[in-house]
Amino acid sequence: MANDRPNEDVLALDQIQGDVLVGLQKDFERFVGFSILDVGEFKKFLMALMPLLTTAEKALEREFTIALQKSSGIKEIFNFTGINIGFTFDGLNVLGVPNTGDITDAPFKAGLAAQSPGLGDPIAGPGAPPQWVIGAPGQPLHGLLLITGPTEESVNAVFDDINALANGNWDPTLFDELGKTRFQDRGHEHFGFKDGVSQPGVRGEIDTFFPAHKFLTPNQSPEDEGQGLPGQDLLWPGEFVFGYQSQDPQDIDNPALASSAGLAWMDNGTFMVFRRLQQFVPEFDGFVDAQASALQTDPLLIGARMVGRWKSGAPLVIAPIQDDPVLADDELRNNDFEFSDDARARRCPYAAHIRKAYPRDEITPAGQGEPTEFDQREASEADTQTHRIIRRGIPFGDELDDAEEQQETTLNERGLMFICYQTFIDEQFELIIKNWVNNQVFPPSPPALGGNAGHDPILGQAGSAARARKFRGAVMNYPSGPRGPRITIPSDFIVPTGGGYFFVPSIDAIKTVLAI
Repeated sequence: MANDRPNEDVLALDQIQGDVLVGLQKDFERFVGFSILDVGEFKKFLMALMPLLTTAEKALEREFTIALQKSSGIKEIFNFTGINIGFTFDGLNVLGVPNTGDITDAPFKAGLAAQSPGLGDPIAGPGAPPQWVIGAPGQPLHGLLLITGPTEESVNAVFDDINALANGNWDPTLFDELGKTRFQDRGHEHFGFKDGVSQPGVRGEIDTFFPAHKFLTPNQSPEDEGQGLPGQDLLWPGEFVFGYQSQDPQDIDNPALASSAGLAWMDNGTFMVFRRLQQFVPEFDGFVDAQASALQTDPLLIGARMVGRWKSGAPLVIAPIQDDPVLADDELRNNDFEFSDDARARRCPYAAHIRKAYPRDEITPAGQGEPTEFDQREASEADTQTHRIIRRGIPFGDELDDAEEQQETTLNERGLMFICYQTFIDEQFELIIKNWVNNQVFPPSPPALGGNAGHDPILGQAGSAARARKFRGAVMNYPSGPRGPRITIPSDFIVPTGGGYFFVPSIDAIKTVLAI
């Protein structure tokens, strides 16, 4: 396995906040949306908060500690608590940050609520921005504080200390909600599917901070030096943190210029998208059961075909007929596939969630003009890698109760606190939603299917008052190829109930720009 990866940037792990490239360790996470009341006093508070923030260096050190304990056969829950903070465009302006008009990302400056209609969100009623619990139009949302820890008590204790430090110079009551791991089904979201299987690997040297470790994402793929784990392409860090080399849309292996947000002090920072997504679990389960009965098939298979993976995390491209939990638990195999392995969607439907949200080497408009299928896929994948995001998130709400299961109706809110990081919201998060997830003719499907893949049946939204959408691929079609009826999904099983776009600054940016 290669240890020689020339020309990779040295990552300033002591400057980058910890949730971005590494991830904060958590079983509980408290999300606090706040407004700034007294600017001068808040800046003093921010300066005092700065040394308490969890850096990527600290988060990675904790990851190594946990891995060492596991390898020794020791099961221990560490009391690792984490703190990160981000600011809306309005928040930066309230703080008096100069020249914010020079920030290049238009969606960040507009805010999530303004961008919501273009993302296909409901335009009225539940899910529409006026009804959001965070980030609604007119709400003075200036920032978001993330606090993570192993227990609810540990997270709340950290918040109490921070709130005391703020001394009344902020209002943390705009939004305050706790996310928590599903201990009955750890690592799975409320629909029951394993979450976070496919994350990009990130290039960059870290041996300045950890001499025993050369790279942030080491190469563990014996057949491809450009991967971390098998199937996990290594991407240049400028896709996720400003100031570093970014992806070349025509060359997957060699870098383009360093990414810039428009202001030099924003280097080592990133944009965070936060979406509070309510999941209608009993309605989803009831729909899948009804379709399985009508189509005389297994509801577990229909759910897997909607997602593109079995609930265990095993991908249909590798395990099309039945679940394979052993495969799912093997990180050297569970993500090691390309969609060229299933070019005619005999195993995984074109509109399955994982195929929509990350098309891998699927032929996209970026490659359609190339002379051969191989060239088309090479060019497509190089472009696709410029649109990746690093996803973080945690479920919220309690498990289903008996009444909900019997009535097939949601009585208690639950869902996912979705977070992702990127350097260009318009070309990463928003493009994924607009051009891929909600685009009925993406990925391009054969003329026999009318070139219509349909909406992503999980995350997709119709983008109109009528929320119903079509999904082709519910019926098992391996090995014969696409066939069977398109089924109608009558309503949204995931509804956005709040969120925002935030800039997550470097430690130095807080010290030299935001807190002065």
